[in-house]
Amino acid sequence: MKTFKWAVITSLFFALVSIVPGHSSAKFQFSDIPTNKEYYEQVHYIADLNIVNQADKFNPGDKLTRAHAAKMLVIASDNQNMSVPSTQFKDLKPGTEQHNFASQAVALGFFNKQADGSFKPNEFIKRDEMGYALSKAFKLSEEISVEKPLMLRDMKGHKYAVQVNGLYYGGVTQGDAGNFLPNDYLTRSQFALFVARALNDTYKLPVKLPEQTSRTYFAKVVTGGDLLNVRTHPAVTGDVVHKLNDGDIVEVLGENGEWLSILINGKNGYIHGKFTKEVGTETPSDDDVAVDEPEVSEPEVTEPEIEEPEEEIVPTPSPTGLVGKVTASSLNIRKTASTSSAIVGKLSAGQKVDVVSLDGHWAKINTSSGTGYIHKNYLKLINKTGNPLNGRIIVIDAGHGGKDPGTSSNKMTESKITLNVAKRVEARLKRAGAKVLMTRSNDSYLTLEQRTNFAKNNYAESFVSIHVNSASPAAKGTEVYYDSSTNPNAAESKKLAAKIHNNIVKSANMADRGVRDQRFYVVRNNNVAAVLVELGFLSNAEDYKKLASDTYAEIYAEAIYQGLVQYYSED
Repeated sequence: MKTFKWAVITSLFFALVSIVPGHSSAKFQFSDIPTNKEYYEQVHYIADLNIVNQADKFNPGDKLTRAHAAKMLVIASDNQNMSVPSTQFKDLKPGTEQHNFASQAVALGFFNKQADGSFKPNEFIKRDEMGYALSKAFKLSEEISVEKPLMLRDMKGHKYAVQVNGLYYGGVTQGDAGNFLPNDYLTRSQFALFVARALNDTYKLPVKLPEQTSRTYFAKVVTGGDLLNVRTHPAVTGDVVHKLNDGDIVEVLGENGEWLSILINGKNGYIHGKFTKEVGTETPSDDDVAVDEPEVSEPEVTEPEIEEPEEEIVPTPSPTGLVGKVTASSLNIRKTASTSSAIVGKLSAGQKVDVVSLDGHWAKINTSSGTGYIHKNYLKLINKTGNPLNGRIIVIDAGHGGKDPGTSSNKMTESKITLNVAKRVEARLKRAGAKVLMTRSNDSYLTLEQRTNFAKNNYAESFVSIHVNSASPAAKGTEVYYDSSTNPNAAESKKLAAKIHNNIVKSANMADRGVRDQRFYVVRNNNVAAVLVELGFLSNAEDYKKLASDTYAEIYAEAIYQGLVQYYSED
């Protein structure tokens, strides 16, 4: 509930005592308002606050005049005791009640003095002017945005659209079948409803926010060759802010009925879902065939059991110096490298084992009863001697490429920048003895599914996707993403993301936009430590100079490399 000054609190207390929503027992009752009317409680509520006079009749169906509205809003906003400005109106006599309230209302910005010097106190007020006055009185303006789009269709382009949008999201009005009807006249009962809702949360309408899902993914535009409009809000009345080509891939942030909320060039918008297919569900063309999944069963992860394992696992040292730290809550040990093989024990999260050898997705380990096999995806492999990156299988994914250049500015494209940095990371990792796998080493196009399948098919142990951002000129800085929705190695992904992020921010002196959990395709469809790095914003002048510079490409590459070194150096 809004805070009232003491002058109003006393009367509000008695109003709430005498009027309980759903069961009103006011001390008095307007003779022309039956108890079954939807506005019965609200009218008596504002009457108890002395916003309207307690009289025999309320005349709920009468049209509201400007004088009535001015008086009610001045009192409802607790401004009736302010000094009366010496405003002159040609149609109001100074010292009268109408003049006093009109002067106060104009001074407070609820109404404007007419161009001819009049106030027009007896003129009926329309809903648009009422919306503006209510918004000013209760500070309910709301900028129209993707998060809070204009839900009342007939207010599009109206000079009071922002104010009425505030009333909608403030729970004051939902209009009539999606329209506000700005040119209709307002009745006294309607105004009583609006004022009561603005004053008291008890009477507010439940706000119908855009029904967005939390699922994010990437979708491909499928129009048969036509352009697809990107609009400001989920309706054909939304302004067109961008056009997508057939075959474009966009990030989907949520769904609002048939409309998809997307991120395009760092900005939000809406497209119609019937003209898209989620990446990975469309039928591939001859030059866009997805790589086959590796021939391996479901991950060897089981839920922890209450009872102790039948066999205590006592690893014996191996000569390789390679240790595996379990990243799953419970991991099966198999007799042979097969999911159909007998389970001979279990390992718990954080437990370490000496690794004898690696073969594809399987790690051979020593146990007290001999050797066993565990699924490598659920181990963080740590070298106890030599370079921590030696032998590690790391995928470096240069974002975009080929027909998908990504964002661009001044002829500098995202695909060019990411490949430049990725190759420098590759060189460093190779010198450290890592097995580096590049999803692309030239200006070629790969689907998102091909990138993640490439990692799985090559038994990757970590995955780093490199990108650059674009938004408003003011947006700048580095952010690194991981996924906790489907990636079973979310905790390890977050650790890797933090290491890389901190190094970039410090080494390249970038604004810190944080480490974020988001369902980007290439991180949520991976099953190892996977991160997506947004180096900076091409749309920002300061970031652009760095992103376009080979000097900073070296700095970014070194920072990513150091992040990987630090991640694999920790037990």
